[in-house]
This record gives sequence, C-alpha cells and structure tokens, in this order.
Amino acid sequence: MSAQRLIAVSQFAEQLAAARKGEKGRIVETACATLGMHRATFYRALEEVTVSNRKRRADAGEVELPRAEAAAISAYIMEGYRKNAKKTVTIAQAVDVLRANGKIVAGRGDETTGEIIPLSISAISRALRAYTLHPEQLKQPSPHVKLKSAHPNHVWQVDGSVCVLFYLPGGGAELVETDQAAHYKNKPENLKAIERFRVIRYVLTDHCTGLTRFRYYPHAETGEHTVRFLAWAMAGKPDPRKDPFEGRPRILMVDPGATSGGLVKRFCRRMGIELIVNERRRPRAKGSVEKGNDIVELAFESGLRFARRQVADFADLNTLAEMYQIHWNNHAVLGRHGMTRMAAWMHIRAEHLVRVGAESTLLALATDEPLARKVTGNLTVSFQRRTWYVGDVPGVLVGGTVHVHWHPFVANTAMAVVEDEQGREVHYQLPDVTGNVDPYNNEWGFQADAALIGEERKSRPDTLADTHRKEIARIASGRDHQADADKARERRDYVPFGNEVDPYLRAKTEPTPDYLPKRGTEHETAVPKFEFTPLSIPQLVKRLKPELEARGIAWTSQSYAWLERRFPDGAQEDAIEGILAQLTAAAESVKPGLRAV
Repeated sequence: MSAQRLIAVSQFAEQLAAARKGEKGRIVETACATLGMHRATFYRALEEVTVSNRKRRADAGEVELPRAEAAAISAYIMEGYRKNAKKTVTIAQAVDVLRANGKIVAGRGDETTGEIIPLSISAISRALRAYTLHPEQLKQPSPHVKLKSAHPNHVWQVDGSVCVLFYLPGGGAELVETDQAAHYKNKPENLKAIERFRVIRYVLTDHCTGLTRFRYYPHAETGEHTVRFLAWAMAGKPDPRKDPFEGRPRILMVDPGATSGGLVKRFCRRMGIELIVNERRRPRAKGSVEKGNDIVELAFESGLRFARRQVADFADLNTLAEMYQIHWNNHAVLGRHGMTRMAAWMHIRAEHLVRVGAESTLLALATDEPLARKVTGNLTVSFQRRTWYVGDVPGVLVGGTVHVHWHPFVANTAMAVVEDEQGREVHYQLPDVTGNVDPYNNEWGFQADAALIGEERKSRPDTLADTHRKEIARIASGRDHQADADKARERRDYVPFGNEVDPYLRAKTEPTPDYLPKRGTEHETAVPKFEFTPLSIPQLVKRLKPELEARGIAWTSQSYAWLERRFPDGAQEDAIEGILAQLTAAAESVKPGLRAV
C-alpha cells in the first residue's frame, strides 16, 4: 500500500479500537467506501497496521492424532490415487472407512466426561502435515541426483519414439503436423489408420561424451527394431576413417516396454551388456537421450520439410540421417567437456573399446520373440503346429499362459521362457509329445505316459493354483488337514469361517437416526367408490349349499324358500357369511330331541 493509504487505514484502525459495541460495523463500511476496498481487503490491510493482543493457545502446535493412525490414513489415501495421479479418496472418506473398520480412533478423550470426541478433518489434516504424511507432501517429486559415466562406451542410453513424419507406401515421406494427443488418446481410430505408415526414431547417446546416433524404422517400437539398431551402432562402420564410432557398451539404459523386452534382454545378456530399465515416469534417469531426441527433432527433422524430394524410402532417410549425424558429431561442441562429441569419443582407451563382429553376426545372436500359448488341461501347449509338454515349467497353470520361442541353437526344440525373482530369464526345454516322428506316442496315437484304463491310476503334480486353492479351502474351513477341509466343505450346514464373519455387521450395529415427522399436504384426489352387482338367488344357492353340507346341514326346500323370502333381490358378496350363520342357527334349533325306545 502507498503511504497515504497506510495512514488512512491506521486512522480507521484507531477508530475501531476506540469504538463501542455496535459501532464497528458502521466504521468498517465507511472505511471500505472511502478507500474503495472490499471488506476482506480492508481486514487484510488492518493486519498490516495493527498488532494482535490475543494470547497463543496453550495447546497450539500439539498433535492429538497418533502417528500410527496418521500413517494408516495416509496409506489409504495414497493407495486410492489412480495411475494418472488423479485422487479418488479424500481425507474424510479415508477416516470414515478406517473408523468403521476399527483401524483408527482419531479422537481425543474428554477429561471431565471420559468420552471420546472425534477429531475434526481439519485437525487430522494438520496432523498429517505435521508428520509429513499428507498426500500433497508425499506426491512431491523426490530430489534428483546427477549421474556420471566413467569413459566413452561405458553407458549408452537408447530411446525409441514416433517421428514427426510417417512413411507412405506409395513413395516418398511426408511431414505430418498433427496433435499427437489426438492420435494417442482421443482418436484411437486415427492412430489405427496411420499405424502401418508411421516412422519410429531410435536415438542413442554415449553418456560420457554426448555423442548421438539415430536411425529410422517402420511401423512401431519393437524389440526387433531395438536389436537391429544396437547391432548397427555397435558394429564397425563401412568407412571407419570418417565414422570411427563402434564397440559394445558396458551398460545400456532403456525405458520399460518393447525396448526392454525379452528379445533385447537376451541379446544384451549374450553380449555381456548390463541392461538397466529405468523406472516409469522418471525422465531424468535418461536425460542424455531425452536431450538427444530434442536435438534430432530440432536439428535434423526440422529440415525434412525442405528435403522431401531427397527421401523416397527408409534407405534414403537413413542415408541422409547418417550423413547428418556424422557431420553434427564432428562439429557440435558440448559445453560440459568443451570438445566436439566425436573428438571426445576418440579419447576412448583400448580396454574400453570392445569390438564386436559384423552386424549380421550380432543379429544371429538374437532369438525369436516368445509367443504366449494357452496351457490345456493335460499341461500342454500348441506351438508351430506341434504339441509340447509344459508340466515341468515352474508356475504353470491350467488355462494360464506360457511364453514359448524356438531356440536357434538347439535343433527342433521349443523352449519356455520364465523370469525368476531377480528378473533374469530362465529357459526350459520342452518335450515334444506329438509330431510326425514322435517316440512319446504309441501305435494308436495315444500319449506314452497316459494311464491305462482299468490298470493304472495317475495324476499330475499340483500346479501353483492347485496348491493355493487347497490352502484357501483350509483357511475358510478352519481345518489343518486337506481331507478334513474337503469333508467339512461338503456338509450341507457348512458355513465359511464358522459363523465368525458377519457381512451385515455394520447394518446391525450402527444406530439409525430418529426423524421427526415432516409436515405435508393432503392429497386432494377423492377415493373412488366401487359398486358391485348383487348375487342372484341361484348364485347364492350355488355358494351356500356346499358350505352348509360341509357343516353337516342338508339343503332343503325350506332353505330355498327362506332365502327367497329374506333376499328377494339377491345379496352382496360380503353378506354370504351372515346368511350362512342364520341358516346354521335355524337348522340347529329344529333338531329333534331325545326319545325313549
């Protein structure tokens, strides 16, 4: 505020301090009109020129929520976040659910009455912040650490992404300026339409020197393209005097996905390369190649608009890209070390330059991509028109899937690929149980290890699902032995968990509030009146005669005459019971008395 405005606010502050009860509102209105301020703005201005005499609360800053309960609330909220970071659980919802389930109390005791008073949501929120457990605090990014590499070819970073152009099979390449979000999120049909025309850019950076190599492949990011790109980068170049870059890196950093799939893992393992797969949504972990992507887009791909006639297919595009990157690596200076990228890479020592074979030799080391195959009831899978037994593969489940590939180094043998707890691939050779020449089958085409009916009883070993299914049955039945559990679960009076779990406990125990009757308005529609046609004499006889005979009273002509005399115009349905009572009473009154015989 200006000096004049500060003086004016101070004067009004003095008036408020000296004002009697009921006068402060008028002073505030006058001040707002004079200064042209809203009431809230005026009160904020007062805080700048006045000093509060209020004493600090004795319990200010204290936290009444135990840390264990705060951690439980925070965990429930954090587990509710979706993958797109959208919050689906509020603090109030988490507290309500955890209180109902007896996980937290979230209350304070009243020293005078001894009752537990629930803490307010604002108090719980303050406690979460005091413990640094509030979701807003936990969602903050972790501090990043700078990474370094020891020498050229120590660490390579590789990334595959969609180029700004896509290939046209009719010839040529065309720059497409479209919103990528429209293809990837809102318009999946558009993505499908251009899928076979897309161009995928693979970029590699040597982390130590910043040297950048890139190449283009069709359609989509795949493990096959990744291996081809790595083999091209590692192999010796046709003219090493102009392009000396080659060798095997010690470490390869990639993103999750096809670039780190099984084909790439097997290739890296056979080449002795340590594969590091970065965590999702952590672009800083491979900032070098991310910067390389930016450089390729700005420095090279931006010029394709003006060189469209030079590019007719992928061969032309990669020839142009190779020429440009050699020039760029030899002339662009990296500020970190003050040299061009290629000049810095030339400082590589002999022990760090691990030369490999030709590109074709490197590609021969890569196996086919494993294919998912469904496991049948007899623990077999179908692969390449043959049947393979997978019962010896760990973790196999009937109805589950097993990834199978054809091993190029073992003739006519399929192998199952399984990852162990450390993420390493383990290959299991699969027995062939069908085929043109199959020693496992007999002359009738039956499997050799099949049980002979009437003479043998065989069973497959329990799968992981079988083991877990039996464990769950024992827990639900409360039995220690499987036989007892099976017997208990077959009983008609079997109840899981022995009546110890009531799914309707909350509905039974939580009190329902009592409501006062609400004032209403009577409906003005009149109730309709119904008129029914009376029953005629023959209809009455048809109804009365069976009832009287059921009571042991015969229907006579006197009964008919009495009915005609009493109800000449017939009677309504609701009068039948009264008529029956009268006829019954009349019949009992004329019964003959006892006489001596």
